[in-house]
Amino acid sequence: MAVVFRSSDYAPQDRADATRVAMQEQSVPSWVVLPDPDAVDSLMQVWMYGQACIFRAEMTGFRLLRSPRQVRTGPAEMLSMTVQEASNGLFGQYGNQQVLRPGELFLTDLNSPYDYGQPTYGSSCCLQVPIEALGLPHEVVRDAATRLAASPLHTLVLTHIVELTRRADELSADPSAAALGNTATDLVRTLLASAYDMGYARGLMAEVLLPRIRGYVRGHLGDPDLTPARIARAHDISVRRLFQLCAEAGFSLEQWIIEERLTGAREELLRTPDAPVAAVARRWGFVNHAHFSRRFRAAYGLSPREARRTGALGTEPCAASQPGPLGPA
Repeated sequence: MAVVFRSSDYAPQDRADATRVAMQEQSVPSWVVLPDPDAVDSLMQVWMYGQACIFRAEMTGFRLLRSPRQVRTGPAEMLSMTVQEASNGLFGQYGNQQVLRPGELFLTDLNSPYDYGQPTYGSSCCLQVPIEALGLPHEVVRDAATRLAASPLHTLVLTHIVELTRRADELSADPSAAALGNTATDLVRTLLASAYDMGYARGLMAEVLLPRIRGYVRGHLGDPDLTPARIARAHDISVRRLFQLCAEAGFSLEQWIIEERLTGAREELLRTPDAPVAAVARRWGFVNHAHFSRRFRAAYGLSPREARRTGALGTEPCAASQPGPLGPA
């Protein structure tokens, strides 16, 4: 566990000052107010994901204020997307005041004055991403901050941050940690752009969501109930939006799923010559054996048994069976 600060490691009389310093080191210049300095109890953890990171703080009541002067003299390089974990929080920025309840997602623009605090013992986790990597104008960030819930990616990003925190010890140590950080940055960029304006974010939505949708489908090809509704629900978008994304990329979702299943079944038929054809079909999501045989013949010009017997399985479906361009993988 990446513990960067634990107040219990200090003598009681030093804990308040040490906590203030630790909060400053993990964020930006700000005022750290501790209502009860003599009873302060805090734990701070950081996990690196390439240029992005997860910062989690669990502590007694506090208040964090960043003034206009501190913004001018100490500009931030990071932007913070925070999930309130336990107890209520209070947050004010851009003239808006809000009570943050456990499970709520909010954005802290570290280059604008803000006031954040927890009246009682609680915790929060935040994803910090490089502002430069987002590539968004400040007005987009500012306007999006007050309407994050309007984005179709709101729940997806919230869940992603929670998962990066929950599995942080494992994921941050993985060789793919930097790639996970880049993905998180892409998600935050698209969340903010779509909260600002869906037209502004249309290209970004496809860029971020399509690879995730393709990966999800490929991981569930054996599930016979892999429906558009289920795929859309898993990505917190409507079925209509799902079909729209696929159409904009130039492919039919249903036809692509069938082609992926046929490809998987074709490869397994060659690898397992003794496995019943019907069993192979079921493992790739084909409940009806006759339907599988019909689609297989249309794609490859032979029945599954004929193709297996002769070994005449090509690497691509017949041209007549292809649904059209599949777009970028």
